[in-house]
Amino acid sequence: MSGNILIQLAIFFLSIAPFTIAGAQTLIPELYRYFVVNNAWMNAAEFAQVVALAQIAPGPNMLVVSLLGWKVAGLPGLLITTTAIIGPTSVGAYFAARWIEALKNAHWLSIVKVALAPVVIGLMLASGTITSRAANHEWIGYVFTACTAAFIYYSNRNPLWALGTGAALGLLAHRLGIMSIPP
Repeated sequence: MSGNILIQLAIFFLSIAPFTIAGAQTLIPELYRYFVVNNAWMNAAEFAQVVALAQIAPGPNMLVVSLLGWKVAGLPGLLITTTAIIGPTSVGAYFAARWIEALKNAHWLSIVKVALAPVVIGLMLASGTITSRAANHEWIGYVFTACTAAFIYYSNRNPLWALGTGAALGLLAHRLGIMSIPP
């Protein structure tokens, strides 16, 4: 594997590490831009598959970063991307937690916390939109996405019900010729 790609991955993930304050999910649009649009290291369908795998696998959502590194540069890519994204943020989180504890009675801190909530929600919606557009190639995919989003929003059931139902309906739609499976 080219050392140049590893250096590019390290620089990129070190540069976006401070923005993982709301989790890896909020980075999806930037990751898509970097891996699919700018560098063409994978296509939109492959990107959507990596994101989906990271979401259904047990563990932290940050797994998407490791999987992207693995997809592009194998084990060295996995190690570089994971270290570059988790290392600086872990150190930053440690010092931020100490600072917030010292300022826990500051009025402005509670205002900042409240103000960040809509920003995080907006980033998560952008992530969902990017992933949906990368994964859906036909109208039926958008219907599945909308139904799943509605199920998650309006139901208090486990999201695995939506996953299982979506898989079964996807297989049925494919068998009926309504939906094709991308290469």
